[in-house]
Amino acid sequence: MDELEISGQILMGNAGKQVASTAKTMVGEIHEPRILIICGKGNNGGDGFAAAAELFADGFRVTIHSLPGEQDITGDALYYYQQCADLNIPISYGYDIPELEEADLIMDALLGTGFHGPMKADLIPWVEWINSAKTRVQAVDISSGLDSNSGLVQRGAVKADTTVTMGAPKVGMVFRHGKEYTGVCVTADIGFPKLDDITLSGLDWELFHESAAIEFLRKPEADTHKYQQGKVLVIAGSTGMTGAAVLATMGALRSGTGLTITTVPESLNAIFEADIIEGMTLALPDHNSGCLLAENLDDILDKSTWADAVVLGPGLGRNKSTQLLVRELVRRVTTPMVLDADGLFPFARNMAELNQRQYPLVITPHIGELASLTAIDKEEIKNDFPNVITEVMADFHHIALVKQVPVCIFSGQQALLNCSGNPGLSTAGTGDVLSGMIGSFLAGGLEPELAAALGAFIHGKSSDQLVEKMGYRGQIASDLLPMIPHVLATYEHL
Repeated sequence: MDELEISGQILMGNAGKQVASTAKTMVGEIHEPRILIICGKGNNGGDGFAAAAELFADGFRVTIHSLPGEQDITGDALYYYQQCADLNIPISYGYDIPELEEADLIMDALLGTGFHGPMKADLIPWVEWINSAKTRVQAVDISSGLDSNSGLVQRGAVKADTTVTMGAPKVGMVFRHGKEYTGVCVTADIGFPKLDDITLSGLDWELFHESAAIEFLRKPEADTHKYQQGKVLVIAGSTGMTGAAVLATMGALRSGTGLTITTVPESLNAIFEADIIEGMTLALPDHNSGCLLAENLDDILDKSTWADAVVLGPGLGRNKSTQLLVRELVRRVTTPMVLDADGLFPFARNMAELNQRQYPLVITPHIGELASLTAIDKEEIKNDFPNVITEVMADFHHIALVKQVPVCIFSGQQALLNCSGNPGLSTAGTGDVLSGMIGSFLAGGLEPELAAALGAFIHGKSSDQLVEKMGYRGQIASDLLPMIPHVLATYEHL
């Protein structure tokens, strides 16, 4: 904070006050509550000492255990440790777990946002001890053991009921394991400068807000008709993967689009005609290959001018002729496009080629597909996602929806975190449904970033409602389709 001319000691004191305030709320209905604060090294431990001094001064029964000895406490933390010592707050020391009296609230001030990688062996027993205690747990800034960037947990982390985080939530609280270990997140204003007043490197992260659904998913006008509700061209399907095309098409129809045409290999058309009752099909010669071919290019380009949005990729297969077709379609189709699944494969290790497209494009890779596109190791992407995606988006000129936990939507320097969804979506075909939904919202006239974000939100919310009836393991992609209209209806009726 020196470069911003902000006193670290003042910030730590402010943090202590905010943490103490939340602690008081957590034990508010308990008579003479006992609060145990476990402090580690550095500023996180210092925040714990500052909170202890605040609580003790307000008459609360506070005990501190400091893992570092008195001689190892330095910096701003030393100032607030000394306050606690001067107040005669009981303090014990050491990495071995002593006999500690039962507490009504345990405050985790062990590790802060600087923690990355596997937890050190001497801290693991403390994390296990806190998690085994039958009491409420409050984390200071972030749960110890949770990576503030990736949301990954290696060798354990504190499971907090409430986390008081300083300034703004950390992306790791939302990514992957973050929600499970963060509990209720309370954001504390401790005097950091407003973000508008300083220049930060990296992406501008924010949570997608439900208000966008309220604003854009209103009831259609009384005199509307199917042509005004948007037209989606779905280019998908091959032998063994006809279901992907059906799911994408139905995802578009269930999300409100008025008309769909699904471009399919001629030899498979009977399957599509039977399964896509409400949509049209365009059967193209495939010489019994079971896949779309490069020779189908002109017919598809002609039909793309009819559409308001194009969905390209679900279940297309990886035939070399199909790959040539995909590359030409990406370059030449002028209609806004969603590129998904097998549509991404021709651009493996050559994501830059997608920048040659001069028209709106949303790509929807999962982590494995993003690794293939960028030639970056999959584990590196998972372990350092914010930094990796910042570098990727510096060179990518379109919209990227990355299917990780949670789904993230990137546009230039903007990063939106989806706030819906659950592990029940981890099943085949759900991504195909999502691509159709995004296509529908694009066809309805939404900007690509908003169409992607709204698609991810409604997709996840549909699954969230299914969980209440079906649980996580039993969900399949087609279960989402009848649920989508129910979710949309909640906004149309507002």
